Amino acid sequence: MDKLIDIANRAVADYGFRQAVLYGAADIARKWELTEEEAALLSGPVLAELSALPIPVSPADIPAEQARVSEVIRGLSTS
Repeated sequence: MDKLIDIANRAVADYGFRQAVLYGAADIARKWELTEEEAALLSGPVLAELSALPIPVSPADIPAEQARVSEVIRGLSTS
């Protein structure tokens, strides 16, 4: 799940990267060599979390949003 958390953290901090994830999740999954489980989580619940973020996330709120999304991802893991 570490790669998935890294992707999400970067997407929270960088709106341009978030757009790449939102509209190219399959490409991101391939490039980051995600497992099938991680790719499914990225294209489902993680995208939903990223879509709900403000545009852009306020710099002061980035650490808190990264922590929140990371906890959501950890809660989704079935391994």
